[in-house]
Amino acid sequence: MRLIGLDPGLRRIGVALSVGSVALPLAVVERSNGWIERIRGIVAEYSVDLIAVGVPLALGGSTTESTLMARQFIDELTAGIALPVVEVDERFSSLAAERALSASGVSTRKQRGKVDDLAAADILQRYLDRSMGD
Repeated sequence: MRLIGLDPGLRRIGVALSVGSVALPLAVVERSNGWIERIRGIVAEYSVDLIAVGVPLALGGSTTESTLMARQFIDELTAGIALPVVEVDERFSSLAAERALSASGVSTRKQRGKVDDLAAADILQRYLDRSMGD
């Protein structure tokens, strides 16, 4: 089964791909007109069976404005791509990606576009780890 993970942001969407039980950063898609077509192209190219989308929750697990925006993204995604979509709690995924990049010596300026696909990989890995534990 092939999966992609998505980290939807206001400007960019991070994309990660599963390779066996490991999630790898794949791409960053600009969130402009045509983003659904670009995601659809990735789905077709990699024969994707399921999409895991990061949904940020508050520390206590409650819904926030960002949660609602992520769920709106999921609604748009499912209207344009006929695949199962699962929500993954993405609290701290971007922070973890930023810390990993900083630890690797990547400057803050260069982190801007790279955080998104690393956060998507973190989201997808959380889903893979959770589903393998079942």
